[in-house]
Amino acid sequence: MTPQLSILVIDSHPISLTGLHTILDNYPDLRVVGTAHDGETAAARYHELHPDVVVLNTHKDAGQALDIVRAMSRARSPLSAARALVLIDDVDATTDQVLQAGVQGVLSSGSSPEELAAAVRITATGRSLLIPRARKEAGESPLEILTDREAEVFRLMTRGYSNAEISAELALSQSTVKSHIQKVMEKLCLRNRVHAVIFAYENNVIREGP
Repeated sequence: MTPQLSILVIDSHPISLTGLHTILDNYPDLRVVGTAHDGETAAARYHELHPDVVVLNTHKDAGQALDIVRAMSRARSPLSAARALVLIDDVDATTDQVLQAGVQGVLSSGSSPEELAAAVRITATGRSLLIPRARKEAGESPLEILTDREAEVFRLMTRGYSNAEISAELALSQSTVKSHIQKVMEKLCLRNRVHAVIFAYENNVIREGP
């Protein structure tokens, strides 16, 4: 049986709260164990349930979101900031405020269900996750900062190719592939391959190219 990550979902809007609950419960390795709509309820539920991850939807109200995070941090079982994933609508206006509260997981509320599920899994490990939805001008590719070869490596990597498979596909040595991947990660500010896949979905990169 697949081990499940337990999740507490916090959202002041009943309809979107139900939506998040439904989306997350669709994945066999994820399970919503509780919900809350405000800071007081969230703190009580967090202390009661000890979830692996807290998913908090801000709905452009950064102040309320930060109050909820602080309320859980003051609970008898203090919130581990690394286990809190905050969904934000306005990336530019909200990200800094959320990060200042100590939260390490930030994701655009416009992300897909697959991206949300992947972000929950990353957050559960305690690793930092900061993936805003970058708005691009029409026709502009987020891969323009990469060389042609780096872009080819990136596309194969985000399609699940191993280093050995990329090496064979592009007729490159594995050490060269490893070097290209390192440069791609640095240029795009990516932490790992899962982060790269989410970035690719966010920017429609997976659907670009042949």
